[in-house]
Amino acid sequence: MARHRRGRHRPVRTVLLAALSTLALLALGTAGTRSAWTAAQVTNASDDALVSQMALTHSYNSTTCATTARSTTATCPSTLGTVASPTTTRTDAITNNGTVAVTQSVTGASCAPVRFANGTSASDPMLPRNSVGFQQADTWGSTSAASFSGSGYATDLYGTTSVGFLGLLPTNFSMGVWFRTADSLGGGLLSLSASLSNGAGGANPMLWIDQSGNVKAYVATTLGTQIASSGTNYADGNWHFAVVVVSTVFLLTSVTLYVDGASKASAGGLTIASATSGYWHLGWANFGLITPPTSAYFHGSLSGAFVIQSAISGANVTTLNGSASAAAYQASLGGMSPASTWMLGDNGYTTIAGTSLPAGNLYDPCSKVNVALAFTNPAASIAAQSLTSFANGSATTIAAPAVGGTQSLTITTSAGTGYNADLAGLHLYVPISFGYAVSGAPAWVQTLSWANDPTEVFWS
Repeated sequence: MARHRRGRHRPVRTVLLAALSTLALLALGTAGTRSAWTAAQVTNASDDALVSQMALTHSYNSTTCATTARSTTATCPSTLGTVASPTTTRTDAITNNGTVAVTQSVTGASCAPVRFANGTSASDPMLPRNSVGFQQADTWGSTSAASFSGSGYATDLYGTTSVGFLGLLPTNFSMGVWFRTADSLGGGLLSLSASLSNGAGGANPMLWIDQSGNVKAYVATTLGTQIASSGTNYADGNWHFAVVVVSTVFLLTSVTLYVDGASKASAGGLTIASATSGYWHLGWANFGLITPPTSAYFHGSLSGAFVIQSAISGANVTTLNGSASAAAYQASLGGMSPASTWMLGDNGYTTIAGTSLPAGNLYDPCSKVNVALAFTNPAASIAAQSLTSFANGSATTIAAPAVGGTQSLTITTSAGTGYNADLAGLHLYVPISFGYAVSGAPAWVQTLSWANDPTEVFWS
């Protein structure tokens, strides 16, 4: 009997052992994703196992950005959005490299114009336009410089109506900037012009470099114009410091040009400098009736621009030229009560709210530039709308590429209602992210993000 009972129970123990082994294998085989399973989902009657992978790749502008099976976020290089004005397109190829179907959404976080900070008057920054490089090497071995490629320039918002001015540039003033160039095209360094952008309206005063490398200064007066020229070629690839000082005493006005701390030229006489108004420009000048260099746009790097509404001394110029660091230079400038200081060391994605810009052509630029997104394979779209509407922080769900499939995306920008020439070339910073999730359980998500990069902009 005893033997008979032992024989009957042996198969039960065998079946139980096999079941436990199967569950152990199931647990070990899904160790990386167990937290996403519920008790009701752990059923495996057919003793099957499946490994899934979630991975997406974006290919654009000759670069790629991808997630992997073990990543939840990816910070993408370069940009999906940099475009020229006013109507252009960019393309992106989105590939589902994984083995599971996904959902897809796109979010524009915000939109605002990029700025160069004004270290003296925070409300009057410069707005960079077109091709400008940020945080470039400066004369002190740090990165307080910006590069201008021959189409790039920058303008301030309030010009001579900013804090520290009474509507006109006074008849005693000083202006200067560090520059470096090595070509023979010349171009504007620092000037005051009636245009908010690069429109008509001759510049006065104006500091520039000609095609022979000579540094020149122009100041209009009541009895004619005064031009001072260095007579030396400074387009040698090295950093140089150019300063113009205008001093009027009774009816005598003098214009002195300094380069690298030394007086290089002067002009003046029985005359009075004409009080002028306008907007400050870096990297471009409107030459009007003055013989222009080969290019009105500067090709090179600029740093440490300033305007002071008094005539500083030669000793002051020497002190500024001998500064041991960017911080020391700023400190010395601060002691001379500048009206504006633009060091140009900004990162390229620090912005000023578009609705804080002055009323008129520049106000709220993101509302005046439209963007549309069109997808194929599968088809989907985000209709043309202002960057303000698109970049409102809300996610828009769109059809996603199938497993192994590649979806194409075309981003198109165009001039919207209220667009005008003074908006051309502005850098409108728009952080964009694409979000992905598995259709159903488990709750896997991945995000590809384009942000905190000076190329993450739409040019207006």
